[in-house]
Amino acid sequence: MKFNLLVLMAAFVIIPNANASNDGENVIFFGSGSAEAGPASATSNKSPFAIGYLNLSNSRDSVWGFDIGGEGTKLDSTWGQNNAVKQANSFNLIAGRNIGKSENSRYDLAAIVGFRHKTSSCPSSYLGYQCYANTEPKTSYAFNYGLTLTWSYKNLMLGVRATGESKQALVGIRY
Repeated sequence: MKFNLLVLMAAFVIIPNANASNDGENVIFFGSGSAEAGPASATSNKSPFAIGYLNLSNSRDSVWGFDIGGEGTKLDSTWGQNNAVKQANSFNLIAGRNIGKSENSRYDLAAIVGFRHKTSSCPSSYLGYQCYANTEPKTSYAFNYGLTLTWSYKNLMLGVRATGESKQALVGIRY
């Protein structure tokens, strides 16, 4: 529900501001897809997603951006749980190059590098807090990596995003 609300709010902000030019440098994109397979007891069953930003222009060959995703698995040992399986959050930088362009479209290939949550743990609280004495949980992180391939045509961007944790289809608005 939160993801759908976020998409709707972004659409109200982005679509009215999108111009008819095919040289917009900003892209806001959304992705969804499938998770890497693994044992059901050790992997999150939530659908992976990504929300991100790319900066590109028909006058340059470089591409850069970032995204925040829900992908992979985090083992949570807080709130009285012991290694509960939850969807991990990832925070990534994107950098790449244009690999082909024409008058109205372009193809871009970029690397994704970042980190994702791996575990969260703390001693249990007896008073209903997340952790004993209301301390912050210890969180560990794992390396996140992947590639993205996008095609932009005027104000539309379509693409794929593949990381070590998920494969996703991307849809974006270029403005």
